[in-house]
Amino acid sequence: MSPRSAAKKSAKKMGAKTAPGDDVKSPAPPLLFVDAVEDGRARLLFGRHAFEVPAALLPRGAREGSWLRWSLALAPAPPDEEQGSALRAKLGRDDDGGDIDL
Repeated sequence: MSPRSAAKKSAKKMGAKTAPGDDVKSPAPPLLFVDAVEDGRARLLFGRHAFEVPAALLPRGAREGSWLRWSLALAPAPPDEEQGSALRAKLGRDDDGGDIDL
């Protein structure tokens, strides 16, 4: 049995209605919890994992206690390659090669 057939069979057992040729829907994007926002940084919880991001990345209206749906997508390189090169060079200079603090 192919993985696709197995997924359809499993979905049907759980009560999902599928038509021949329908792809099984992918799960919803994961949820993150905003644990704290201090000094321009936001601490987010993803399951048992915690990490910080700049608070400016939070959507408008998000605050401590908010739930966020996380969705990322690939993007093309910036049209101004000089700007992209300068950013990558800065990131490389600032990286000490050590572990990342979460």
